[in-house]
Amino acid sequence: MQNRLSISPETRRRRRLTFRQYLQLRLGSRGGGSAWFNFFIKPFAARSFAEFWRLWNPVYGYFLYWFSYRPLVRVLPRPLAMLITFVACGFVLHDLPAWLVTRRILPPGATIAFFMFGIGTILSERLHMDLSRWPVWGRATINVGYLAGCILVMLRIVLEWR
Repeated sequence: MQNRLSISPETRRRRRLTFRQYLQLRLGSRGGGSAWFNFFIKPFAARSFAEFWRLWNPVYGYFLYWFSYRPLVRVLPRPLAMLITFVACGFVLHDLPAWLVTRRILPPGATIAFFMFGIGTILSERLHMDLSRWPVWGRATINVGYLAGCILVMLRIVLEWR
């Protein structure tokens, strides 16, 4: 097996994990309860909002990385590419399906929430957020508070929309 350091950066860039390999890497090879833990619980112990989103929903994460963030970051500054990816996630993967299912245009609540999630993520990186010294329950509380705060602001905006 070839050492990772001996592989050229260009070769590494071209190599792409398949969706299956990515899920196995992120969720573990055992499946079952440990996969569900890695999918839904582990992200709440993240050291920052940015890490939370890197861990949250590996299914969406894979596709958003390859089909939104990666192409955008080639032509835009990283924070803007991140923000557009968050907004795309809110609109394409949340609001648009809701509109199709309900057969009506609703206020774009998920797009608004994901815009705020993106701002929080960018700020957590800019401010070098690091909760690693906090106990797991403290990190989970901060991460849940961040999500809940964004959702509450979004609900306020959506209620004013009507």
